[in-house]
Amino acid sequence: MNLDKVTFGYRNVEEGQARFEEHARPRLESLLRQYERIENIRVTVSAQRNWRTVDLTVQLHGALLRAEERSDDPRTAFDKALARMERQLARIKGRQNNFGHESLRTLATTEGVAAQILEPTGETSESTPELRIVRTKRPALKPMTPEEAILQMELLGHDFYVFVDGETDQVGVVYRRKAGGYGLIEPQVA
Repeated sequence: MNLDKVTFGYRNVEEGQARFEEHARPRLESLLRQYERIENIRVTVSAQRNWRTVDLTVQLHGALLRAEERSDDPRTAFDKALARMERQLARIKGRQNNFGHESLRTLATTEGVAAQILEPTGETSESTPELRIVRTKRPALKPMTPEEAILQMELLGHDFYVFVDGETDQVGVVYRRKAGGYGLIEPQVA
């Protein structure tokens, strides 16, 4: 099996590394066999007081998944983190199967998905809160398909996701519709 995709790291752990890897490798082999889209897996074991924390990071094509668990035994923490990771991977695989080969662009044009722009009324009242930005984010946008953007949005648990379309090199936004399904906003400069 292709275990060169797996790397182990240890922080404040001086013994039991070989025994831990002996426990983890066959389980990670199984994971790699089930999900061929996995590019690499990073397992980090850290010790703090009597706790052992296992951080399991899986990089897929276009997504980064992470599961972290804590226990007094690193193998128990690993098993819990692995179970959590398997649930995340199963959810992704299910969503990919649900999308099939139909593109979101096709769905957007057939369903007439459009963004509504709300115009300010010019009226101000005392009960209207002051409009101010309290947090700014500057994410690095990487090219992806709208389907990949939806998967990333679901993994993050957000209601929308901004991305760069890999085919058109234009910024797009996918969002979860209240009526169900997803929407795609493709802004154009007027």
